[in-house]
Amino acid sequence: MTTTLYQSHSPHQEIFVGERKGVRFMRFGNQRAGWQGACVVNQPERLYFPYQQAFSLHVAFRPLVKTFLAVGVGSGTAVSHVHRRHPNAQIMAIELDREVLNVARRFFSVPADHRVYYVEADARSYVPRIHSHFDLIFIDAFYKEQTPKTFLSPVFIRAAAERMLPGGVFCMNVIMPTAGENSEPFVQFCRALKTTIGPTYMLPIGLSGHTPRNVLLFAQRSPVVIDTMAQIRKRAQEEIASHREAYARYAPVLPWLLRRV
Repeated sequence: MTTTLYQSHSPHQEIFVGERKGVRFMRFGNQRAGWQGACVVNQPERLYFPYQQAFSLHVAFRPLVKTFLAVGVGSGTAVSHVHRRHPNAQIMAIELDREVLNVARRFFSVPADHRVYYVEADARSYVPRIHSHFDLIFIDAFYKEQTPKTFLSPVFIRAAAERMLPGGVFCMNVIMPTAGENSEPFVQFCRALKTTIGPTYMLPIGLSGHTPRNVLLFAQRSPVVIDTMAQIRKRAQEEIASHREAYARYAPVLPWLLRRV
């Protein structure tokens, strides 16, 4: 049974916060809408969703993060994880909906110290105006279960690339078919990442590539040395083994799903 903790209509969407069996979640829209974020109430360090665990493997490419840009805050899992995992990182988090930020602070305990700067803005127009540069950029922005097309455009990718430090990592959570006749948008996006940023890798979450599924894409900005998949997977395995409190039992499988595209 779900306990309702909060429900409101912001200028952008309906926001719902509920709790079920010790898991607190945020949802946009009605009961048929998917969860936008979640946390285990008694285990704040636990990454609840597979894609969140996949994102944490950015350390396989960039072990030390000093500057992090998050686009799309939601329940704040990515911000909280990077804040905890990289204790010296300076964080900028962009969220379109002010009420989402309020809810994240009230119900999900997102960090609010001097290391985190929250921005209420449309990232599509805000990111090109940023003067800072980042070790890690994570795009996790959806509207009605779809990533706004601007985030998939070569123009936005170029804007992100220009704000990355050498060797920095661009990561994006997308829901797309990755195989078959409907996979052309995914193929084009990967091609743009490789051309504009650098070596690109995918970590799929879900069974069939012929239907839309979560995929984490990682692109590294002009690395001095391109590591082998064996080296990348080894660092991912070490990350999971040394931070078991953050992961589910299936997590050791994730490094083996990583592959270069």
